[in-house]
This record gives sequence, C-alpha cells and structure tokens, in this order.
Amino acid sequence: MTSLRSGVKLILMKLHQYTFLILILSFFTSYSIAETKIKYKTYEKLPCKFNGARVTSTASPNPYISGGRAVCLQNKKSGYSGKMGTTIEIKRGTPVFAVKDMELVMATDYSSKFMCSPNNIDNYKKIKGTKYKTINHPVSGEKIKCRYPWDGLTLTFKTWDNDMVLYYHLMPDTPLVPGFGKGKCKIREFYKINIPKQRYKVRVNYDDCGGIKKKIVNKGEIIGYVGHATSDHISFNISPKQKGFLNSPEKKEHGLIWENYPKNPNAFLLPIMSKKYLKEIGYKK
Repeated sequence: MTSLRSGVKLILMKLHQYTFLILILSFFTSYSIAETKIKYKTYEKLPCKFNGARVTSTASPNPYISGGRAVCLQNKKSGYSGKMGTTIEIKRGTPVFAVKDMELVMATDYSSKFMCSPNNIDNYKKIKGTKYKTINHPVSGEKIKCRYPWDGLTLTFKTWDNDMVLYYHLMPDTPLVPGFGKGKCKIREFYKINIPKQRYKVRVNYDDCGGIKKKIVNKGEIIGYVGHATSDHISFNISPKQKGFLNSPEKKEHGLIWENYPKNPNAFLLPIMSKKYLKEIGYKK
C-alpha cells in the first residue's frame, strides 16, 4: 500500500513538473509571437530614410582626400575631408541603439552650451535647423554669434565579430557612462573660449567621469540619444574587422547587411528604431 502511494505521489509530482514546463514554454512562445508583430526586413545597404531618420552628409575619414559624394543626396558633394561618420538626421533626444552585440572601448565628451568663435565672426553659413544666439563675448564684451547646443559625446565599440562601430554628436547622457554631463564633468559653457568657472578640459574621457558602468551591450539596447551640432543628428561609421572606417558606410558596395529588428547576429541593426520597437521594449521619454 505504501509502495502504491509513493508511486501515485511520484506520478503527481511528474505531472506537476510537466504542467509547469508547459506554462513556461507557453510564456516564451507568446512572447516570441508578440515580438514578431514587427515585420522583419533586411537591406543590402543602409536605407537613406528609415524610422523617421534621414541619411545626409557622408563620411570621408581621410583628411588628405576631399569630401565624398553623398549617395543619399543624389551624389552631391557633401561633408568634408576628415569627417569620420555619415550624418543621420532626426530629432534631438531620439534614442540611439546598439547595432550589434558590442563592447564599449572608448567614450569621450566635448559637449558645450555654446559653439562660438573667439573672435567676432558674423558670417556663419545659414543651415536649416541650426540654432544661433548673439551674446556678449565673456572676455572682450563684444557681440558674437554662437551655435547652440553643441553635443559632443563620442562612443566607440568593438563588436562580437571584431568590427569597430563609431557614434558621435550624441547628447552627454548615456547609461553606459552616467557621469558624463554631471559634477566635474558638467559640460562647458563655451567650446572654444576659455573662461573661469567652467570645466578646464575641452574633452573628457570616461575615466575623468566615474568610469564605465556598463561595458557590454546587446544588439537593440539604447546606448545614447541624438544630439545637436549645427543640426539635430548623430554621425556614425563602421570599421569592418578593424581595417579602417569606411568612406560612405551607407554605400551598397561595402557588402554590409542591415536589419530592422535584432535577429541575425551577423547583420547590423538600424541605429534608429521604429516607434513599435520603442513600445515593445517599454521605452518612455
């Protein structure tokens, strides 16, 4: 009789475990189905327009070669010699995402409230979206025209498969190095003008600002936010297998595969994601 009871008890325990396993599998299956509400797409090149963003001026990292032609601007000459990243324009404060599973290897910031010339220059080229303010020079007192704000957070990553990825002109606000923009790393008042009572260093690195809090990021995680430097945008580039940052990484000829949802570990995720994706991950402003 005791043996029978033990057998029944064992069967009930097994049934309980089986039921629990089915519930767990059902949970993950339903979560997977929820993820697939975003229709998966791949691209043979970085699209010129995606998720409200627009690709404009192109990267020309070599300072000794004249700026390249932007494929997303009908091959017009756009950018400048030594421009490290292609411009992706979208509203300041928009989240920016990890394009692969990556490790943060360098983080610096040169953000300031104003970008002015030390001298009174009044002939800044008028560019759509640029914000100007005329103020008194903090030393001479003469009127000067300044652009603002001037966001200069730069993040460099190494991907799991040995590529390098560069983002810059991000706002000085990142979960990876939370010390940027705070305390002794508070942004300067002026980028090019030295005055008392502002941070002495024009550019600070992560060691100056409390170090890196989160070094490893997964594809699809928020790494920062779109900044403003003459216009609302980030600049972005890739160095495949660390062989050098690309001229015009948006060109098809580089053979990079892009995707709109984190699925293929070998593909690059779009650095600006859809509103559906933001909702899916629970992002709130």
